[in-house]
Amino acid sequence: MKLSYDHNHSLGYLTGLASRLFNNLIARRFREAGIDLTAEQWGVVMLLSKGEATTQKQLSEQLYLEKSSVSRLLDGLEKKGWLERQPDPEDSRRKRVIPTERALAEASRCSAIANAVLSDVQQGIAADDLEQGQSVLNQVIGNLRDLNG
Repeated sequence: MKLSYDHNHSLGYLTGLASRLFNNLIARRFREAGIDLTAEQWGVVMLLSKGEATTQKQLSEQLYLEKSSVSRLLDGLEKKGWLERQPDPEDSRRKRVIPTERALAEASRCSAIANAVLSDVQQGIAADDLEQGQSVLNQVIGNLRDLNG
């Protein structure tokens, strides 16, 4: 089936817009709660909040972001006291990224805010529709991962 292209209804445009609006709302809710954290930074903190150290390269791979973008996120989080970079004992050229006690203490509060945002944005969507939408997006993500190698 050949689809005609309409920018305002394209999957790329709609998912990008939804992502930006979602990130803006999370950041606003964090600010309202007195938490100085962007949605992108929250993605890093969420991964680190499991308490395990990781490298910048591993974070880049997990977040599907360029190393330079992750580096800027880590710089900001380090300045705010949310993480530390320490030399890797196995390879002195690498740095391990470790969450601070502050990050670990705030992670559950941030998670509760993010879950509330998710609940709010899913209001009025039938469970079957939500499940179908998630299934379609998971297929699109799988296709994109395959295409990106």
